[in-house]
Amino acid sequence: EHMGFDAAFDSNTFEALCRAHIKAFSRGAERYAAETNLSRRVGDWQRRLAPILEEEEQRAEFDIHSYGHRILERIEMEIKDQRLAHTKYQAPHALLSSQSNVVDFQSVTNDCTQFEVCRLFMASLMLSNSGNVLLSRDGTESEEAATSNENCLRIELLKSNFELPMETYLVPSTIGILSDLSRCP
Repeated sequence: EHMGFDAAFDSNTFEALCRAHIKAFSRGAERYAAETNLSRRVGDWQRRLAPILEEEEQRAEFDIHSYGHRILERIEMEIKDQRLAHTKYQAPHALLSSQSNVVDFQSVTNDCTQFEVCRLFMASLMLSNSGNVLLSRDGTESEEAATSNENCLRIELLKSNFELPMETYLVPSTIGILSDLSRCP
């Protein structure tokens, strides 16, 4: 009688043990499949990104200040061209009322590659922040048309002298100290 109990207990234990191993194997297989899928996706992402990063490494370093100077030069040149065109076709008194320091962003980025357009836009944001230009969109279009039209961004030249804001910035707490130092003999 005691032996029958042990045999029944052993078969239940063996069956439970097999089920536990099968469940553990199943969980491990699911984890492996998930990791394999993730590894495959990461590998695909790396293969797509590697040529882009290699191309970026070949480009010149992004110097926001040189791009800022480039924008100001192009705006001034475009304004000069606009004024010359107006003088050819309009009377001098009409020129005075129609002169404007506003150009399309597209005229600043003509013949530029896509990455240069992005860099020029970033530099134009810096110029706007420093008070050199005012960015606006063409007011003649609706909101929907403006978001789909790349020609609606306009740049108004406010001042052409370019200062590096971080080089001329003084923290308010140091202004008092500097004025105290200037009074010392």
